[in-house]
Amino acid sequence: TAIEREFVFYKSVGNDNLGTVDFTGYFEPSYRASLTPTAEYRYPIYRKPVNFEKWSKPHPKRIKLEGKDGLLGKKSILSGHELVWLRDRLEAVLIQVQGSAKLQLADGSTMTVGYDGSTNYAYSSLGKELVKDGKFKLEELTLPLVLNYFQANPSELDEYISRNDRFIFFRDTQEMLPTGNLSVPVTADRSIATDKSIMPPGALALIRTNIPEIDNTGKLTNRFVSRYVLDQDTGSAIKGAGRVDIFLGSGKVAGDRAGMLNSKGELYYLLLK
Repeated sequence: TAIEREFVFYKSVGNDNLGTVDFTGYFEPSYRASLTPTAEYRYPIYRKPVNFEKWSKPHPKRIKLEGKDGLLGKKSILSGHELVWLRDRLEAVLIQVQGSAKLQLADGSTMTVGYDGSTNYAYSSLGKELVKDGKFKLEELTLPLVLNYFQANPSELDEYISRNDRFIFFRDTQEMLPTGNLSVPVTADRSIATDKSIMPPGALALIRTNIPEIDNTGKLTNRFVSRYVLDQDTGSAIKGAGRVDIFLGSGKVAGDRAGMLNSKGELYYLLLK
């Protein structure tokens, strides 16, 4: 009653002008990594070059920066800007997709990395490219499905990764919590990312959708939620009034939940009368 007395609810028109919003999830992955390259740790993620703002546009495409196999190394113009090395190329790519990561280093210490800029290309997702090629239907697309596909078809991974020209740079965040585009920590299940060319940054919002939760048997099941959230982040794949990405936390369980979140719902903003 107090909220209705003080606020007006504004509903997003969604992707169909009828209020339908597509919800997905993102998370902070946790992987093993090394500060030096080894036979096991071969795939780097990179710092942003100090002269990046002076790079001519269009920027070099992904394949020019890291090679088709991700191992261009000293032949890359990014040589010397390696931040850390991963064991698996798909892990390095997923860090770029999620925008942050918690890394367990070979010496036993922990390092956190966060987004620090990108090249000027539109984001092209692995999942959408698989759908485009008829491997899956859009409505069945989940992160576990994509991961399982490339586990079964590893020879196709380099081809699909190279279709995404957008390249992400990272910085050592000194074990800070994941932060959104407002430079404040995001909160699991309570922070969302939207298109900031449309939506108000930092606004109080209400979402109504299905979110995967762990049930009493330990299995992931969809549960309908109607909850308040804060609009604290954005993403290169989050475009238009009909897209919301929900931050679901850190680690494997958060990743499993985020990977399964692909549902429709509604988005409202609360503005003071």
